[in-house]
Amino acid sequence: MKLLFIILQVALGIFSENPELAAGNLCGYFPQDTIVSEAPRGYKPFYISHIARHGSRFQSDGAVKYFQAVDTLESCARQGLLTADGLALMEDIRMFRDMSQGHYGELTGLGALEHRQICGRMVRHYPEVFSGGKRNRVEAFTTSSSRVMASMDAFLSELSERAPGLVVDTFKTNWGKDIRSQEVIGYMKSMTDDQKKESDQKGKQLLKTGRKLAKGRNDCHVFAERIFLEPEKVPSSTVKYLAKATHRTFKTGRVTEPGTMPGMGKYLTADELYSLWISSCIQWLKYLNLPGYTSPLLTTRGYGILDRIVKDADDAIMSKSSSAATLRFSHDTYLLPLMGAIGLEGTVIDCDEMEVLDHFQDFNFVCPACNVQLVFYRRGCSPVLVKFLLNEKETLIHGLAPRTGCFYDWNAVKQFWAASRGM
Repeated sequence: MKLLFIILQVALGIFSENPELAAGNLCGYFPQDTIVSEAPRGYKPFYISHIARHGSRFQSDGAVKYFQAVDTLESCARQGLLTADGLALMEDIRMFRDMSQGHYGELTGLGALEHRQICGRMVRHYPEVFSGGKRNRVEAFTTSSSRVMASMDAFLSELSERAPGLVVDTFKTNWGKDIRSQEVIGYMKSMTDDQKKESDQKGKQLLKTGRKLAKGRNDCHVFAERIFLEPEKVPSSTVKYLAKATHRTFKTGRVTEPGTMPGMGKYLTADELYSLWISSCIQWLKYLNLPGYTSPLLTTRGYGILDRIVKDADDAIMSKSSSAATLRFSHDTYLLPLMGAIGLEGTVIDCDEMEVLDHFQDFNFVCPACNVQLVFYRRGCSPVLVKFLLNEKETLIHGLAPRTGCFYDWNAVKQFWAASRGM
């Protein structure tokens, strides 16, 4: 119980200092660290494998139900039940509803900028990769989602300005819908009915765990007192719905019009933000392996994408391709299983579920434009080295020691992955 108290205090402290992080997987992208470590003497980068989620987007059409909060608040206003904050909240949600009309799920201007900036930093940090010569091709793969395609277009537009001599080949697939069309993306297998059932059951179990963690913090009484003149007259179900709608609307609005929408903490306390955040964050764990649980989503999506990344990298190393870089653009539900398949620090969970959110927070992994980069280095006939970046921050593989600093022997990495899968 003492440990659980400490974990909760850590999470609450995070949201007290930065309420925007309660947006979770819709928290705006920010490169946590763009330091580029010096490679071992004589080694130069020659190939990059990059996979990224689409950038910040408008509210999805599936979440339009939260805009009904405007109707609920308008009804309360007619009855004279709203405080000044309640009236302001009604106008804030109405403004975002009107702003989103006709743009549901589309990439925002901020989302395009995120990818342009990622590309700019990549070219600036690894100019040798994009200098042309024998390696003058870039392959770019996207799903058929409009926001994913727009993210790729933004990245490639920046790339064409910074490295105009490259030849870019683009490919579009029904990734996630038509498994047979995905060979160029990843060797993914469809989940069996039993695996789907297992994944769904795990999601429900995790949701129950989230409720336990949020217990005592999810009545939203402070929110009610801020919004309603006589909160005791408002059904608790209405209060909770409005709190959830506020959280959901604002976390998307902050990455749609960050200069217009109010901050996440305007109407909700750190306690309330935590209880609303936890129910969505904890369900991401079904995409990762947990003690006693092997995620079907990791074994199908994660390993499938990783196998293709390995093949493309080996082709580049053996000069079977002239690719300077392979770029993939997708969704968070594919990025996270890949992170787990690679074994990036923070995605290998070896603690109890009640403690896990002290180690895994979604905004560090699956924010808009989240990305994984493998940067390959060579020096004559010496072993090829690789380093891993998560959201442009150099990171390590859990359980495998690097050769030096953040640099790994590529063959040792492949052997480690094969052993971890029992191959």
